[in-house]
Amino acid sequence: MPYTIRPKKQLPTAGIKGEVGHFGSVVVARCPLYRPLEKGMDTATLSGPAFPETIFRGRRRTGRPSLFKAELTLGGRRAELRFNSRALRKADRALRITYGERGYTYTVQDLGMVRILEREGVRVSITPGRHVPPATTFSEGTATGPVDAVDLAIAIVLEEVDTDVLTLGGALSSSPFALLQYFSDHAD
Repeated sequence: MPYTIRPKKQLPTAGIKGEVGHFGSVVVARCPLYRPLEKGMDTATLSGPAFPETIFRGRRRTGRPSLFKAELTLGGRRAELRFNSRALRKADRALRITYGERGYTYTVQDLGMVRILEREGVRVSITPGRHVPPATTFSEGTATGPVDAVDLAIAIVLEEVDTDVLTLGGALSSSPFALLQYFSDHAD
């Protein structure tokens, strides 16, 4: 479920938290403010007693880290990330993650409604769940195969990452931003 903490005289924290079956509690935290005048990266951090510390850093865009210039670290070990935001086919736009001997594919389907992380024999699917007024939607996940804490940590931390470019519509709508970002990165 989503949460927000707004302490006085400090930056707010937002993200998701909940219980993940027998793995127990998990929290993903990030700063929700979009700070266009500050160059740099945004961070989403996952923590929980049964999970490796998971840190996703990506180019600042909308108050969420994006997949551009992204870094993913689990338990102090870096994962390799690659995707092609210019591809037309959904399979070609998928985020590919390599962590040790594991190879993952992360896709976003149905206009961002279904998010799927897969590796050989394992599938973690997260969809919007029940809606609680006024504006909160809980996420629900399904895991099949011999899923472990690393699989779940990757799938859950990506819930707080801007993955719009993995859909064709998101790629098209983010093109103007990508062009502006390119020019700002190469300015004197």
